[in-house]
Amino acid sequence: MYNNKGLFIPQGGLMKKNNIIKFYFLNFLVLATFNLAHPVTPRLINELELPIFMFGLFFALMSIGSYVFSPIWGSLSDFKGRKYFLIYGVLGYGFAQIGFGMSHHAFIISVFRFIAGAFSVSYIAVMMACINDLTTSENRIKSMAYLSATVAMGGAAGSILGGLVGSSNYFYTFIFQFICCLLIAIAILFFIPETLINKKKKPIKISLNHLKFKKTALDYHSLLGNLILTVILLNIMTTSYNSTIGFFVESALALPTYLNGIILSISPLIAIFVNFFVSPKVAKHFDGLKTLIFVTAVSGASLFIWSVNSNILIVAPFFLIYLIISALALPIYQGMIAEHAQDNAGELMGIQNSARSVGMVIGSLASGFLYDLGSRFPFILGSFAAFICFFLLLNQLHLQHKKR
Repeated sequence: MYNNKGLFIPQGGLMKKNNIIKFYFLNFLVLATFNLAHPVTPRLINELELPIFMFGLFFALMSIGSYVFSPIWGSLSDFKGRKYFLIYGVLGYGFAQIGFGMSHHAFIISVFRFIAGAFSVSYIAVMMACINDLTTSENRIKSMAYLSATVAMGGAAGSILGGLVGSSNYFYTFIFQFICCLLIAIAILFFIPETLINKKKKPIKISLNHLKFKKTALDYHSLLGNLILTVILLNIMTTSYNSTIGFFVESALALPTYLNGIILSISPLIAIFVNFFVSPKVAKHFDGLKTLIFVTAVSGASLFIWSVNSNILIVAPFFLIYLIISALALPIYQGMIAEHAQDNAGELMGIQNSARSVGMVIGSLASGFLYDLGSRFPFILGSFAAFICFFLLLNQLHLQHKKR
């Protein structure tokens, strides 16, 4: 049901369920579109004869754009509503990507990478705020798990489709991606409801604390502060893997682009299964903090073991363990952080995405330079980040027990 201003007003469980399914489907389409260019980006770098470290730099610049703008878009959506910030994110990313694909100079590409990060995070942060609007504390982690599953589904579909479309010319993928962004933005305008009923009435206040070089207001001894801090470390781990694996397959293993797209789809396919069938049960039966401690320990260990081995009998099982266990972390983090939201869900989701971006910047830059020293070093970096995350979360659990 909608009021006279066109705002969505939940009128029962079935209607709310129908609308959240609509958002899940939208997220699948958007993330598939956002991932179209991933399998052809290494080919672009190779054909333009750019230095190897540029693949890490491009990823880092996108993450910096995300870091700067994520809390800004999120806090604005708390005042202005969610819908139009979803549109801004998709449209802005589409224009940035067509510029990326058309460019032949590293500096111009770098500018478009920053713009892509700045706009894509408008969609990503605000989508999580939409799910927060439509859920309760009892089913939030489960709902975030389903949202993560649609991210994985979109990633798999986008990687496969993008590799096929760009198999003869990488620019075809960028054109296709731009057209998809335009069509999705139009669909959001006409078919997606506004989820924020009670907008903030105060004078608009944009979240800029993350850009001020002074002591943050976030208490890193608290559970929320510790979660935000370890989000950075966890994303160093995932980014070290994500930003390297495509280039590793294309250059170190010398496999064709379409096979690169298929290999890149393995991780999302596993994440789909985990987030649909495993994460909801884990959230229902196990404590979130203890689960995160287990996840970071096993992810770090499995990533390290398969990255330092060449024996396929060792690499294959530990590679799969890493993909399965690491997929559990994101929805748990999102659900636990969202529980601290009051009337600032957009801002809080933006801060979380900003923390993720810090990890992505560090992980991608470090991986790009470490790759020059050895193709497996980025994966080893990710494993050590996971171990640090494990010890910080374990210390937080110890502090909670002491307070009791």
